[in-house]
Formats: sequence, structure tokens, C-alpha cells
Amino acid sequence: MSRPENAPEPDPSSLNVQFIDSLVPDITAGRYTLTAYQTLDGDTNPTYLPTAQQPVKQRIEVRAPRFSVQPEWIHGAYPPPGATGLYDDVLPHLTLSRPTLPWEREEGVDDWGHLPAVAGGGTRLPWTALLVFGEGELPGDPHCLGQTEARTVRQLLGGEGADVVLPAFDQVTDPVPAEDMERTCRTILVPAAVFHAVAPAKDELHYLTHVRRVDERHQGVTLSEDLLRPGDYAVAVANRLPRAAGGRYVAHLVSLEGWLSRLPEGSEDKEAYTGNPGERLRLISLWSWSFETLADHEPGFAALTQHFVDTEGTDGSELLLRVPLGKNEDQLTGPEQRHVAERLSAGYLPVSCRTESGRATFGWYRGPLIAEPAKPLTARDRHRCAAEALIHLEQYGVFDVSLATAFTAGRGVAFADHQFCATLLRLRGKVRQIVENALGGQEQEAASTGARARIEHLVAGGLGDHLHEIHRHPVAAVAGAAAVAPAAAGTRPAVTPVPAATDLPGTADLTVRRLRTDAGLQARLGSAVEALTGDAEGAEGAEGAEGAEKDEDLTAVRNWLLGLRDLTGVPFAHLVPDARMLPAESLRFFHVDSDWTTTLLEGALSVGLAHSFDLVADDLLFGPLGKAALPEPSAPVTGLLLRSQLVSGWPALEIRPYADPKTVEGENALKVLRREPLADDVLLVLFEGVPGRVEIAEPQQGVHFGIDELKDGRSDDPLDDGVIRLRALKGTIGEELGEDKHFPSTPGLRSHVRAPGDGQPDTVLRIGKLADGIKDGLGRLGQLDPQQPLTPAQFAIQMINAAQLRTFTTAGTTTTGDHHNG
Repeated sequence: MSRPENAPEPDPSSLNVQFIDSLVPDITAGRYTLTAYQTLDGDTNPTYLPTAQQPVKQRIEVRAPRFSVQPEWIHGAYPPPGATGLYDDVLPHLTLSRPTLPWEREEGVDDWGHLPAVAGGGTRLPWTALLVFGEGELPGDPHCLGQTEARTVRQLLGGEGADVVLPAFDQVTDPVPAEDMERTCRTILVPAAVFHAVAPAKDELHYLTHVRRVDERHQGVTLSEDLLRPGDYAVAVANRLPRAAGGRYVAHLVSLEGWLSRLPEGSEDKEAYTGNPGERLRLISLWSWSFETLADHEPGFAALTQHFVDTEGTDGSELLLRVPLGKNEDQLTGPEQRHVAERLSAGYLPVSCRTESGRATFGWYRGPLIAEPAKPLTARDRHRCAAEALIHLEQYGVFDVSLATAFTAGRGVAFADHQFCATLLRLRGKVRQIVENALGGQEQEAASTGARARIEHLVAGGLGDHLHEIHRHPVAAVAGAAAVAPAAAGTRPAVTPVPAATDLPGTADLTVRRLRTDAGLQARLGSAVEALTGDAEGAEGAEGAEGAEKDEDLTAVRNWLLGLRDLTGVPFAHLVPDARMLPAESLRFFHVDSDWTTTLLEGALSVGLAHSFDLVADDLLFGPLGKAALPEPSAPVTGLLLRSQLVSGWPALEIRPYADPKTVEGENALKVLRREPLADDVLLVLFEGVPGRVEIAEPQQGVHFGIDELKDGRSDDPLDDGVIRLRALKGTIGEELGEDKHFPSTPGLRSHVRAPGDGQPDTVLRIGKLADGIKDGLGRLGQLDPQQPLTPAQFAIQMINAAQLRTFTTAGTTTTGDHHNG
């Protein structure tokens, strides 16, 4: 959490999350025996049936992750990997998108059943733990850079130095398969005394892992209601707070397989390590990351989002995607200077360019993400090349190259995708064939019939003899019935065409203008291409009245164009042409220029244009009246760009756009068309509609574990005046019980920290003692039966810091989205 003076308002929906003790698979890793027998009513059973005394047995083996985890299972970590900040009141944690992972293996599985390791309350113990190490505590990584040592499984089963202890794998009941022997895993070498100081006690282990079930609707693109699904995440929490004085740390998710017997007892009188001081333990590190905590440095969610508010400018104008105008804008005089100011204010940027004659000049460029509402798209002819998209500003003798650049960008993105190009050309060929067949009933049939009659007439009139004579003697061709005078000697006579030449194919004179103005032709050809779109019952190529399906090439091209319209694949330099428009740690709002994106698609469809009919084919499918026309957004498209540590530190950061500037009960968020990280620290989000407010909130699966500080706290170390704010377990679960309802009643948690040995890790919490104290406090407040144990889920609810929320609203009551206030 952040300091109280910098904390934004709590997210009212932050506890719209279900906490679960564990998700234990029905069958965990190990060897099992399936036993089957059958009993029939009656005095005797047939001899061929297995009985309870002589059942049929089948041995099976269930495998689960053991030596490593897949990167895609890691949903997020906090503090963020590589981050620098003040984290002295936060317990580091790791969120896993494979929610059953911590319970897929267990200690004590015998050859005939389960004797799982469980906590006092019967909760299954996880086989993993998150350990946090400081500088100088790991010999192989003294500076906490996340370094590990590679070892094969065979090496882990073999021997090492006399003072190195290897994991005690159970090779009898759970042997390592032969194919895993050469598998390489990451390991760390931990001094036994350090392990004893930082590892949780066996009766604390279950408190440090739980499952969160959250709603992910604001963490990605908007799906239809029937596709919304809650997400389950396993969360592994460390038991150590970073020091208030600062320092570097590395967190390792380690396997406890074979190490349960080495976990500390946890009681105060048995905490000191009494074993061999030179002994080192070889632990398997399933995942790791490092971070640094600094005093007086707060890059948490509150501080990062507060920076957006502090730099928003007058009425939030500095949160628009454009080059900052500077303080001297009002001092500009004259029409030329005002024109430049207006262009810069609208998001344009002067760029160097060359004319077709090669002369160097400058032009104005503005990408698809603009700082003002987009003008309505007016009807116009399709651009066939970039030159047609140039806009000449005659008054100043320069060009606006925005749309020309959009055309070129679309063409470049299309050329970069060879599969799309081939699919587009193949689709056009199919349309040509369909249209020619459709026209063959009238125009083409009449043309071919007339041509055949004329050829037969010429052949009957001696055409063959005439051509043979021309071949033998170079004479002038015959035009009609009149003979032409012989050519002069030594010259080659010209051959004139037959007067009544055959007509061209029926598609030759088709144009987009004719298609759009001739209703009959449009209906006829539109009906013909239904064989591709799958709209007609019993259309050619369909499987029947109800089995018509869209052509796969058409579907691929259409989906590709829809993605391109959402700017997928467009180079970032075309979106943000100047770094000043999106500096480090910034948030920028924008409108999407529909004219720019339309020209972008025109550039993509310019690939492979070889005939005027190709334009007709595109319009027949994707034009305004086409059978596969791209659906227009129901509202103007807007969005935001975020360049911040929030992108990597909160990978499931919730973005909630709403139409109303004020909170309205039961309101629905605007549809999110695209959400994609363009870099490690850059996030692009597109909305359908103009938001009146945008809420940016910490994800519910990333709600942090930690301790709180009261408003009147005076110490720089949260352990000196920290408390746990108690939350309701009855009624509105998770609601804070009150400002004075906290544990302990007298602020300060020093008594709940393990006493470190000489030179050993400090700030390790006594999780068991802390859980007991919280349980007693909840019992006195009537929130928990004193006879019932505190479960991991209930402990999680008490230890969380509420997800924080920052809201940006439009200025006043306008809905233009031009200005945003924090």
C-alpha cells in the first residue's frame, strides 16, 4: 500500500472476489491402484466375476509439475520484477494462472492410498513456498540479481559436496520417470541457517497459499455476456517484509518436496538454528524475480497514478495525445502562427518529406490517434494509390500527408503478411469466376453466340485461304470487301482488325460506380456471391438450406481487415510519431480518426490490383452494401495509451470506461475493442464510445498482502506502528469493521516478527502467532466462532490491502472526452 497522504480512494468493488482455501485436484501426483469387483444379489456369484476377496487391480501413475513451471502459468508478481520502490509494508507474492499447482503434489503418498500432509485444521499443505532473500544471504547470488544454478534431475538424485544436502525424493512410492532424469532445473544453494530463518513453519504453510476467484471483464477486450467467465488464481505469499531501510531482494518459489522435516518448528523457544553451521541446502527454484526497496521512494499504484493527475495541466488538456504546446501559445500572432498552433493543438506534427519531383519540404502528419473528436466520414471514391490521398494546402504550399501515410502503412502491413496477400488474391479470383458465371446467362451468352456466328461466317467465306495468302505474300490486309493497294517494296504492311470484333468478357465494363447505381445488377451479383458469404439457402458451394458456411478465404480476409481497423500491426511510429507525445510515466487519451483507418484498409486492399474488376470485387464484398461489409462501430472509437510501470507491474490492470461522468448504479461499461501491451511499459486500449469517465484499478487477483498504518502514525518503519485492519466475515464479507477495529489494539507488530540470529535474515513474520491474534480479535467482535480455526481464505481477507482505484472524468458535463481530471 502507499502512504495515507498519497492513497487514492479505495475501489468499492475490490472485494468482489471469492477467497478459497485451496483447489486440490481429485487425483494428485503419485501411483494409484484401481480396484474393481462386483457383487450380485443371491447366494452365490458366478465364478468369472471378481469378488471383494479377489478383485481386479490396475496400477496407474498420475504425473504433475515437479521440477519447473511453465512461463504462461505465471500471471504476475508483486513487487514487480525489476522494480524499485518503497515496499516495506507489503508481503511479496506470486499469482499463478494454474490454480491447482500448489496442491498437485503432496508428501506422504503411499503405494495404496493417500496419507497427505495437512495442517491442524485439516487443510492440505502446498508443496511450494515463496521465500524472500536479502543481499548477502545466498552465496550464489549475493547481490540478489536472480541468479540460479542449473542441475539435472540425475544430479539432484546423486551426490554433491559433503556439506550440501539434496532433496529427499521418495523413490519408492513416487519415483522419477526415466525420461525426466536429464531434465534441467534451476536450483539455489541456501545455507541451512538462512533457510531455517526464512522458511515458514509447517503449521504456517497453509496460511501462505490460497485461491482467488475474480471477474476478469475489465482486464481485456469485451466479450458477450455468455462468454464472461470468472478466473481462478493461486496466490503464493511470502512471510517476510522488506526492510524499511531499503535493500535488494530476490523471491524464489521453491519446491518443498523432501524438505518438510527441515521446516522450523515456529515456536519462540525453538527458533534458533542448532544444526551444522556450514550445511547448505540445494533447493529447486520453480520461479524467481528480484526487486529493490528504497526509503522515501513510492512508485506504487497510488503514486504512479497520482503523477498522471499532477501532470494533467489545465482542465486535463495535457492528458491528450499531442505534442505539448508550451506556455507561449497565447502569444502567437498572425494567421500563419495561429494556423501552426491550431495544427499542433489538433495533434498534427511537422515532418520532413519530398515531393514527387524530388524537392525537399515539410508536411503535416497526424496519425489515427487524435486529440479532438473525429469529423464524420463523408462519402468519397476509394483511394487507389497514396498520391490520391495527399491533401494540398494551397495557401501555404505544403501537403497534409496523414492519409497518404495511412494508405502506405496499410499496404506495407498487408505486404508483410504473405498469407493474407495470397488469400486476398485467391478470394478475388473466386469472385471473378462467380460474377462471370452470373453474367453468362445474358451479356456473356449473347456475346459468345454472336462471336461464334461471325467466326463461322468468316471461315465459310475463305478466311483460312486469305490468312494463308497473307503469310506467303506480305500484302496489305483486307478491310471489308475493298482491297488495299499493295505496299511498297521492302515495307511491312499493317494488319487491321476484323471490323466486327468479338465483345470482351462481361466483367470488362463493370465499375464500382455502375455497381452502386444499377440496383438490378447489384441485386443479381449480390445474390451470386452468397455462395461465398453463406447467406443464401442452398447457395452454390453450400451444404444445404441450413448448412451454408462462409468461404474460409473470405472469413480470413474479413477478420484480418477487422484487426487492421483496430490498428493491429500498424507500426508504433505511425501511432505516436513523436516521443514527446507519450513521455515516460504518462497517460494519454485520444479519439480514433475513422478517415485514417478507412484509408489504412484501402491501402491493404490495394495489394494485387491488376484489373478494374478487382475494385468491383472488393466493393461487392466489403463495400458499404457488400455481403461481407465490415460492421461499423455503433459509436465513435476512443481510447487511451498508458506508458508506465503499471503495465508490467499490474499485467491485469483493470480499465473501466463508462459513458456517464458520474457513477450510476447498475451502469454498463463501454465495450473494449482492443487491449494490447505494445511494449513492456506501453498499453493500448480502444473503446467503442466516448467515455465520461475512465477508472483505472488494481486487479482483484493482484490485491496485495501487507500491513496498514494508521493516519496518526509517526514511525518510518511500519513494523513500529503497523496494524491489521480487521474485516467482516459475516454480512458484507471483507468490509472494514471500523477505524478502531484493528489488530493489535495498540499499533506495532514487532512482537510478531521472528528474532533473527546473528547476521541472519530479519523482518520475517510469525505467521502462526499473527493468525492466532487475528482469530482472537475477530472472535471478540463476534465475527468468528472461537472454537473454529482461522482458515487460509479468512486469513487472506484480513491481510489484504484493498485494491486502489483512480478515476479520470471529462471536464464539466461534456461528453467529448477532450479533457480529463484525476
